[in-house]
Amino acid sequence: MAAKRVLVWVWILLSTSLVVGSAGAAIYYWRDKDAAEEQEPLQAPRLVEAEKRYYVLLAVLEVEAKPDPDGDSAWDTRAGAPDLYYEVLWQDQVVFESSTKDDTLVARWSNAAIRVSDLVDEVSLDGSIKAARITARPGDELEFRIYDADTIKDDFVGSWKTPVMSLQLGDQTLEKPGGRIVSVVCRVVPLDGLNLEALTR
Repeated sequence: MAAKRVLVWVWILLSTSLVVGSAGAAIYYWRDKDAAEEQEPLQAPRLVEAEKRYYVLLAVLEVEAKPDPDGDSAWDTRAGAPDLYYEVLWQDQVVFESSTKDDTLVARWSNAAIRVSDLVDEVSLDGSIKAARITARPGDELEFRIYDADTIKDDFVGSWKTPVMSLQLGDQTLEKPGGRIVSVVCRVVPLDGLNLEALTR
């Protein structure tokens, strides 16, 4: 009987040691985790640098299903989706006009479009890049204007302005920037030191 009581007490001591040890390990882990998070703050998006040159384009654009808030009309005849294209204005000048993406509510543009004729004529990589070219300067703004291409008159979809020095390198998503636009992905790539992987996405 005495031996049995000894075994019970040994079991209780072992169980208590395991619980205390587990609790201590958990406290140690979370304390170190919190300390690591304090030492490694989130990195802010990298912005463009003054007097540096960049390519700017819209990679993806989504528009509303209807051209007006009431939703009683369609973008095109026979309830067709819009034929989307955009312009980029810098220093009050149109510096880029995109190709048109037909019959779509979600348009996507590639950074580069190299045609067979470009290869024959030995067009440079820079010449094949379909994007606005700007110099980042404090005080300057970019304006983006979106249109639905029509036979008689192009319909205005929406527009917005962005300070040049607020542009972020890489992709940044804007939600409802203006008009009938749902969202847009703006892409910014340095003009100098071209990154082929970034440009051919």
